[in-house]
Amino acid sequence: MLESYLADVKASLTASFIVRDIEVLDEFITSVSGYLECKLLMIDNSVLYISEYFTIFGEIKRDKYSYHHQKNNELLVRWDNAPHHRELSTFPFHVHRKYDVFESEEMTVEDILKVLTTDIIGHA
Repeated sequence: MLESYLADVKASLTASFIVRDIEVLDEFITSVSGYLECKLLMIDNSVLYISEYFTIFGEIKRDKYSYHHQKNNELLVRWDNAPHHRELSTFPFHVHRKYDVFESEEMTVEDILKVLTTDIIGHA
């Protein structure tokens, strides 16, 4: 099941027309957990760093994730579920935009690619 999940994530990245290049920085799978870390070069020359640590207990659970989008070494947006910002109603899910933190629903790679497709194509 974990292998299938990892293959699906990679397939989403490969299929996205806004992703120019994919560099897998780290990856592992055990019988109960897995990790994927990638650096993606986008068509607008921005960079998306993806990291997901996931486990399986009946179903796949993404215990820790971060999707960090930047351009010219400056943060544009980062979604993550680090357990800080307890003041947000969506805790632990949140999004960093430049210098502020906002509520966010739980995000997936597919969600991020949809948002960034709109952002990148809208600003092209």
